[in-house]
Amino acid sequence: MDIVYFEMIENFKEDKCIICYLKNKAMNKFFDDFLYESVNDYSLRSRIREGGICPIHARKLESFGDVLAHAIIYSDLLINFKNNHHIEILPRKRKIQDQNVCVFCEKESGFEDTYTKAFSHYFTAQPQFKSAFSEKGFICQRHLKQVLEKITSITAQKELLSVVSHKIDIILYYLEKIKEKNDYRNIHLNYTSEEIKSWHMAVEFVAGSLE
Repeated sequence: MDIVYFEMIENFKEDKCIICYLKNKAMNKFFDDFLYESVNDYSLRSRIREGGICPIHARKLESFGDVLAHAIIYSDLLINFKNNHHIEILPRKRKIQDQNVCVFCEKESGFEDTYTKAFSHYFTAQPQFKSAFSEKGFICQRHLKQVLEKITSITAQKELLSVVSHKIDIILYYLEKIKEKNDYRNIHLNYTSEEIKSWHMAVEFVAGSLE
């Protein structure tokens, strides 16, 4: 077994997407390494000048709070803007296919590809992995779709969908309980911990996790 297998098995949580968790963990390390080791890498800074930084990753990078690194990166971006555009003339809108991509988006996509490929392989080939995920794992709908696209076995696809469907049925059960408690006859009843957890799990499944 490789390290990713054990990383997944050991980090399964019944209310957190395993792909989101590992991808975010890897991205945090990439941000940290970038700020403290690679901010002066000319080739990487050149790619950032060309592709810019998307809003999500700009704010994520900002949250690490390295003022000097930001001064270096954003000086590049602002000077690049001034050198390529006259302030009084709006830049001509480029076609979407001609636009460069945020370096951090590319890295994040790479991590997602690595982990969804690993998940699809383990779920198909390793009964212990399948059992562990069924018992205590979770996955968001976006990463579920990516995993299913990588699973070549129709049987394994159906098994994974069945496992996830069962987890969703449990969430729906508790969401119904929440709605019932908002009936005027039941307003004296408090939400249970399972109901609150299911609320958050519903958000996790639909939207994934940024942290």
